[in-house]
Amino acid sequence: MIDPHPASSVPTDQAAPRAPGPPVLALAADLFFATRLADVIRWQGGEPVLAATAGEFRQGLERWPVLILLDLHAIPAEEALAEVRRAKLLPQLKRIPLYAFGSHLAADLLKAARQAGCDHVWARSRFVNELPQVVAAAIDPPPIYPAGWDDPPSAAFLHGVALFNAGQFYQQHDVFEQQWREEPRPIRQLYQGVLQIGVALHQVEKGNYRGAVKMLRRGLPRLRNLPPVCQTLDVATLRRSARAVHDQLVALGPERMADFPMEQLQTVKLRLTTDAQPQPPVGAV
Repeated sequence: MIDPHPASSVPTDQAAPRAPGPPVLALAADLFFATRLADVIRWQGGEPVLAATAGEFRQGLERWPVLILLDLHAIPAEEALAEVRRAKLLPQLKRIPLYAFGSHLAADLLKAARQAGCDHVWARSRFVNELPQVVAAAIDPPPIYPAGWDDPPSAAFLHGVALFNAGQFYQQHDVFEQQWREEPRPIRQLYQGVLQIGVALHQVEKGNYRGAVKMLRRGLPRLRNLPPVCQTLDVATLRRSARAVHDQLVALGPERMADFPMEQLQTVKLRLTTDAQPQPPVGAV
């Protein structure tokens, strides 16, 4: 039995699960087990995307999930392994963690899953025990604090922010790109991630579905492990609002790109905060 909210993963003052967030794809044929998976995903703040066939699994991959869970016994073994290999060949999915699980007695199948490209392959008992922590880490990964994360924003950075917030997405690209090129430290990911999100919004305005989705899928991962506030920029809010644009685009698809609510672009802003930036735990830098 999976406990969707073990005591170690839920604050004592939390009265209810959070609203659904990023999608988590799970391939599981057993209806009861799939329901329990969905409960865990929802409780940890994600949106469960359940699949029972290879076709549904492929459809779920189009959602660009933050985590993929795969029951190796849900569909024929060769079919499951082929889907793993296909997923790991797709550029937008290479870095998405894929956890496969199966019977501890099926040693050959577990070995084949590792060889096919699964990032983690566990016996079902271990998977059940560690699932809440796995889902929580994928939805809200622990931040990494690169050197320069708490630097005061430069004049060039503030200029880029002003251009972005004015909807001058094409122009902001040059400003943040120059900062990215001049910054040797890993914090340069911040500048590249922001400029790529801005380019994505420009592509939305042009009606270029594929260009917008591609740039969001490049920019968002660069911000994924940064602290919630970097150089006074509210990165956490930017991630959420940009992801919401991505998900709305995918829900519409290229055929209905014209139906995208352009007012949603106004929700994607670079917000600066004057509050004290949260300090990393000891040893985290």
